[in-house]
Amino acid sequence: MIMKKLEIRKSFKSNKFKYGGYATLITTMVLLILLIANLVVDKMDLKFDMTKNKLFSLSEQSYKVMDGLSKDINIISFNKQGSENQEIAEILNKYHSNTKKITIETIDPSTNPQIAKKYSSTKNAIRTGSIVVESGSKFKVIDGNELYNMANDENTGQSSVQSIAAEQKITGAIMYVVSDKNSVVYNLEGHNEKPLADGISNALSNQNFVVKTLNLLINDWKPAAGDMLLVSSPSADITKDELIKLKDFFSKGGHGLFVMDVQKSKFPNFDELMSTFGIQIHQAIVLEGDSEQFYKEPMYLIPKMNSHAIIDPMVSAKLPILFPLAQPIEQLKVKKASLKIEPLLTTSSRSWGKKNIESSKTEKEVGDLEGPFDVAVAITDTQESNPAKIVVFSSAGFINVAGGGNLDLFMNSMNWVQDLKENISIAPKDVTTEGLQITKSQALGYSALVVIIIPSIILIAGVLVWLRRRHL
Repeated sequence: MIMKKLEIRKSFKSNKFKYGGYATLITTMVLLILLIANLVVDKMDLKFDMTKNKLFSLSEQSYKVMDGLSKDINIISFNKQGSENQEIAEILNKYHSNTKKITIETIDPSTNPQIAKKYSSTKNAIRTGSIVVESGSKFKVIDGNELYNMANDENTGQSSVQSIAAEQKITGAIMYVVSDKNSVVYNLEGHNEKPLADGISNALSNQNFVVKTLNLLINDWKPAAGDMLLVSSPSADITKDELIKLKDFFSKGGHGLFVMDVQKSKFPNFDELMSTFGIQIHQAIVLEGDSEQFYKEPMYLIPKMNSHAIIDPMVSAKLPILFPLAQPIEQLKVKKASLKIEPLLTTSSRSWGKKNIESSKTEKEVGDLEGPFDVAVAITDTQESNPAKIVVFSSAGFINVAGGGNLDLFMNSMNWVQDLKENISIAPKDVTTEGLQITKSQALGYSALVVIIIPSIILIAGVLVWLRRRHL
């Protein structure tokens, strides 16, 4: 009995007991540290956006808008509790966590129809997925479909999500409900202009533009500072009297956007107005000879997107532009020195301008113009203290193209003309993924690392530890 007690006491002093005790103590301490760290992190609600394009992070411009808030904002997400879109929920939480002036609530429209009805209208019916941003009595409805940009697969015809536009829409809605004045856009009429598509009208409304019709032949137009002119695909020329009024408007720092369509006859008064901007739109149809810069037909252009505040968001979001039936835009050699003309969209050097616009031939003919061509330009007259700003598109068909970056191109142009940089700088987040491309030698190397090298290191380490501990 005494011997057993001595052996037990002796075992407490052995190296095995010491090392075992140390190992147990260290393991206990590590587990305790991990437990405490988990509790602390859980309380702090720390999250890091590790996605490639920072899908769940807000842009610097959104934070600037929130930092300048002087009014309380309430954002309502119409969803059933627990079934919210997690991507959108994460983005909404970013707004709430940044400022106490923004509150977020979730309401089920099926169980609260009266609340849903309060915000519904013929254009914006509240449904599951809708978001309402309100401040006081002013509110903006964002349909769930507007939170994503879709793309159609040309082979299967199926549509898929290409980018998230939630931040664009939500920050734009916040700016709308807190602003006391919205940009007024006068849509020119009286020349058989094509009506604005519903998608364009809705986008203008969503980004806080107030659209009014303008007929210079019957209206006495007295534009206020900051007002803008929109000319959408006229089918007849303006009169001399209208030309004088428009020249006067732009000479005083007017803002405008022109969407010009291909016409069989010349428009001399429109041509004269364009010359005051330092450009000429040739009466020809651009055809593209580079197969990578057109879609199915040479006249359906996929032009090069040049670096500009209007274009950069589409480039970063990888949103292509489809620009059908465009006309060449030439910068005049003789123009005002104060004019700054910046190309937005350009064709390749293999493109040409077809002078015979009624011909069905797609081959180059004698007398055709040689490319490359600008087909969209941004113009600034820097002479005035309040500079005139104009964007000219030589295709009317591009605004009716669904998908890609066409709608963003139009809206970014509107915002640039009106100096609304906040609406431009928030780009949609690309959600497309790219497969990992590796060579055969890289594949063999990774296989050897996983199958041979790492297991060998673990085996050698285990043998060394066993050899060392067996003598303890």
